[in-house]
Amino acid sequence: MSRLQMRIARLLLGAVLGAFAVAGSAAADERIVSYDSTIRIEADGMLEVTEQITVRAEGERINRGIYRDFPTRYQDRYGNRVVVDFQMLGVERNGAEEPWFTERRRNGVRINTGDDTAIERPAVHRYTLRYRTSRQIGFFADHDELYWNAIGTGWAFPIDAGSVEVVLPQPVPVAALAAEGYTGPQGAKGQAFAATLPAPGRAQWRLTAPLAPGEGLTIVLSFPKGVLAEPTTGQRWVWFFSDNRALLLALAGLAVLLIGCFVRWHRIGRDPPAGVIIPRYEPPAGHSPAALRFMRRTSYDTRCFSAGVLALGVAGRLRIDHDAAKEAEQPWTLTRTGDAGPILPEDEAALLDGLFAGGERLLLDHTQAETLRKAQSAQQGVLERTFHPAYFARHLGSTVTAFVFALAMTIAALVLARNGGGGMPLVLATGLAMIVVAIVFGFLVQAPTVQGRRLLDEIEGFRRYLGVAERTELGGLRGPEPAIDAAHYERLLPYAVALDVEEAWTRRFTAAVGSAAAAARRRPASPGTTAVTRSTRPS
Repeated sequence: MSRLQMRIARLLLGAVLGAFAVAGSAAADERIVSYDSTIRIEADGMLEVTEQITVRAEGERINRGIYRDFPTRYQDRYGNRVVVDFQMLGVERNGAEEPWFTERRRNGVRINTGDDTAIERPAVHRYTLRYRTSRQIGFFADHDELYWNAIGTGWAFPIDAGSVEVVLPQPVPVAALAAEGYTGPQGAKGQAFAATLPAPGRAQWRLTAPLAPGEGLTIVLSFPKGVLAEPTTGQRWVWFFSDNRALLLALAGLAVLLIGCFVRWHRIGRDPPAGVIIPRYEPPAGHSPAALRFMRRTSYDTRCFSAGVLALGVAGRLRIDHDAAKEAEQPWTLTRTGDAGPILPEDEAALLDGLFAGGERLLLDHTQAETLRKAQSAQQGVLERTFHPAYFARHLGSTVTAFVFALAMTIAALVLARNGGGGMPLVLATGLAMIVVAIVFGFLVQAPTVQGRRLLDEIEGFRRYLGVAERTELGGLRGPEPAIDAAHYERLLPYAVALDVEEAWTRRFTAAVGSAAAAARRRPASPGTTAVTRSTRPS
């Protein structure tokens, strides 16, 4: 043989040996040779599953056995947790019993086969896994359905072949069954399978192409209602709250909060019974217009301030200036006119001093916002000291307790939901409901004292007098009604503003003196000056 021939022979021999080496390496890849499942559905919806998984072990990742992850925790479309039952029955390898143990995973359980003893490798081993699981059936209005991940997408090996057989508890006619499925990665809609209905009550699926690592097979079998016993409504609620313990905790907190708030309100928050309301010609003695509004609302607002300014104008302690023709250019102006006159109520004295703390004249524009804020704060402080707690009690301690309890239960339920307690969306909604209950309770638990109840009755009687347009509406008044002249109208206007009846009071005045006289009284008293009887008020 010549040297050239010998060289060619060596090259051919190397190519052949290389081909055999590649073929041997390919044959040595760890893989699932076949994955066959049989699912028997019992009449109560329980599934008994037998999986036969044949693997080629080469000692790379398969050394002592295999593991199978089984998800037992899901989320429904509303974000609530669903936990299915799972019971491992046994494991076999090559027809003989095999050791196994389970461990908890984030969304289920992992079945580990084997022990510390290495299995034979390289070799082909057939594992048989048997287990039971429930709550896998979907019950719909017109049919029931098994939606089952027969081959999960978590396998790291290619799968050469696979099949699934489902057996119903009774021989349902083939025409009443529908078999569908999907192959591929999570969420894919591949159709690399063939589905058949070989006999009544039986369905089979078989892969028509191998699965790559990370690919799986999902089967769907639809059958008529009545084949399986559908869970009762009570059973569904038991499952729901068992799966979503965080929501159960939140609802328990809401129930305790509602009961506690009701008991507390019943004990301390109920108003004393109202007395007989008799219309009154005069305001309750010793109380300013702002004080009547504060008592009626049990809180301070800007109308308390407006009524106080008008009352100071009526008392001659300040003048309110405004040129209506220059509404946009000229702001309202308050000018202090002196201290002569009757002694002011304490809240009006505090308001007067606050308004003119920086001088005898005050423009009501944004540049004086801080001055106005301090004046209102001084007026509010006097009203708070006067009426609380002598005339009404806010029971802030009870309100704070309700808020703290609601917040604590909401946080506890959210922590539990985040750590596997389930039901996060409904937990958030229930927590919000607890906060709302605490807010409503904070308003309802406020109650007038007996002395405050009497004052409220007097305020309501006086408001009735101011708020009616015709004399015939004032039933029950004792004594003659005072004449409604300009002085009487001006004196009571701040009270009408405070009690939200200034328009009715103005109509009474107009009816009494005539529209022309009333209009003249409401016109500016001098150029650039507006009388306090104008319907427009500073705010």
